[in-house]
Amino acid sequence: MNALEAATLYYGRGWRVVPVPAGQKRPIIKGWPDRKFKLTDFSNEANVAIRVGRQSRRLTDGDLDCEEAIELAPLYLPETEAIFGRRSKPQSHWLYYADGAQFETFVDPIAQQTLLELRADGRDGGAHLTLVPPSIANGEQREWCSETIEPAVFNGRALRVCMARLAIGCLMMRYVSEHAARRPGPDLLNILWEFDPELGRPAYRWLGKPTPDAPRWSPKPRHEVTERDIALRELARVIPNNADWHEWNRVGMAFYAASGGSDEGFIAFDDWSAKSPSKYDCHAVEERWRNYQRSPPSRISLGALIHLAHQAGWKSAGAR
Repeated sequence: MNALEAATLYYGRGWRVVPVPAGQKRPIIKGWPDRKFKLTDFSNEANVAIRVGRQSRRLTDGDLDCEEAIELAPLYLPETEAIFGRRSKPQSHWLYYADGAQFETFVDPIAQQTLLELRADGRDGGAHLTLVPPSIANGEQREWCSETIEPAVFNGRALRVCMARLAIGCLMMRYVSEHAARRPGPDLLNILWEFDPELGRPAYRWLGKPTPDAPRWSPKPRHEVTERDIALRELARVIPNNADWHEWNRVGMAFYAASGGSDEGFIAFDDWSAKSPSKYDCHAVEERWRNYQRSPPSRISLGALIHLAHQAGWKSAGAR
């Protein structure tokens, strides 16, 4: 298949094709991001690129730059029937139709080398290209890994999480443990952090999670603390915590409803949760609180907390 035949195939799929000079990776035509090229703009010897993103039916490229990413990709990325690469990096491009995907680069914080890229539209509308088969650059031809070329459909945000986890797996394989890298799981974050916070910090950031040393809240200045805030702190102090998950969640909803979802309410819930050291997980507390924000509880309130406090022998100031 020559360049013109390939361009015809891709054009028929609704992909925005862009001509690139033979042996090159980038187009030289000014204004290429906004131009709709025709098949007559291609020669048999030219390279072919696709503008990824909305202009190509949300086509998104998982561009794997390092050996670890290529080796681990089948364990971390969703299956797709559109994979290509070149001799030195086979299976280094995984294509999807991913609505909502945005361009992002994942970099090794120590070596300062790109691990992989999620190639899609830029956050501010920037255009990005992927050089596709049968293009030749750096002396190597891009080739599809199978005769079937059908990108899988996948949610853009979910794909970004898969790519982030793959980047974390790359760091694990490169610096810590190949065995652990080949067994994707939530514990990889903690393992990276314990091995070297410099490795763990970007991993937590990629997944949108606070690092173990990050402050989890910004309490109010003392002069801004209300009587309701003080009451919540007092209730968190006196209510015992030997709760199972359902009771823990119920108490969390009560703190949220009683505080209106304020930071002080979160602090009270976190303080109360921490009274059960064997079960306490700061990340689980934060996740529950975010869940309440998405679906605020309406059938529980401060009264439930006062009732639990009274059961523990507590009396309000007015009853003492």
